Amino acid sequence: LKPFWVKVLWAEQLRQLNLSAPDNMERLSLSVLLPLLFQGCSGFEVLVVGPPRTGTQTMTTALETLGLKTFHSGYHLKERPPLCNYLFGSGSLQAALDMIKDWDAAADEPFHLLYEEVMQAYPQSKFVLTRSEPETWYDSYIRFFEKEVLMQEAAIQQHSFLRGKPRTTETAEVRNGKLHDAEIAEIDRVMEQCTAVKSWGCEFMDPVGRHDPEVKARCLDSYSRHVARVQEVIPAERLLVFNLSDGWPPLTNFLNKTIPDEEFPYTDHFTSNGDPYTASFLQQDFLVHDQMEL
Repeated sequence: LKPFWVKVLWAEQLRQLNLSAPDNMERLSLSVLLPLLFQGCSGFEVLVVGPPRTGTQTMTTALETLGLKTFHSGYHLKERPPLCNYLFGSGSLQAALDMIKDWDAAADEPFHLLYEEVMQAYPQSKFVLTRSEPETWYDSYIRFFEKEVLMQEAAIQQHSFLRGKPRTTETAEVRNGKLHDAEIAEIDRVMEQCTAVKSWGCEFMDPVGRHDPEVKARCLDSYSRHVARVQEVIPAERLLVFNLSDGWPPLTNFLNKTIPDEEFPYTDHFTSNGDPYTASFLQQDFLVHDQMEL
């Protein structure tokens, strides 16, 4: 069974994914760089390039406290497909960049992979690499998925889709024969690659695979290579390697902001016991399914 947010992405992708479009050329070829000329040098300011479970929610809260309107993709699941399709399918760079044109900052998967494109589209932008010890990061992801199953089951019991009507565009489209098997397979592939750092060879969605030592070693190696490449590609003056425990000073100095009066935040809506946002988040995503029905 797919986690609930994979189903949300899958359903939204049916509406947004243009599977008949020709395959992209190289991601940074001239054919896709031309639209960058129209992005301008202002607007978007900060991209968080740490992967999920490295404090992206806390960073979102901190950036918003500093006055930056921040797009956390985990809070806007149905808006992910253009970016997912650009990174892992046949989508356009412009469609991916359009996702952030009205925002000051962005965080979480798969934004952490878009740093080279954002560097060129927004020459004044800066980047924050949220850091976590690899083993700590891996264990956090496992805890998240093990709790997510319990949260999902509880939310399902409270939701109206047990009343027997079709719930998603996914269901309706397939039922009505509007998609071919190859198209369905492509949507599934793109969405899986765009979830739970599957593109790194991780298997957090697999209750067996996530405990496989070989899978874990491969996943941790990808994590370390991402951290190394980010620091290699992004100029030092545009990159902050940030430990959340350091609090406001490094972040505010880097962004030329004043330290707020309030304490540095800690935010984790998805694993905090008893957090009312978790149930609300799940219910909102089930409502997304409802709204996508044909």
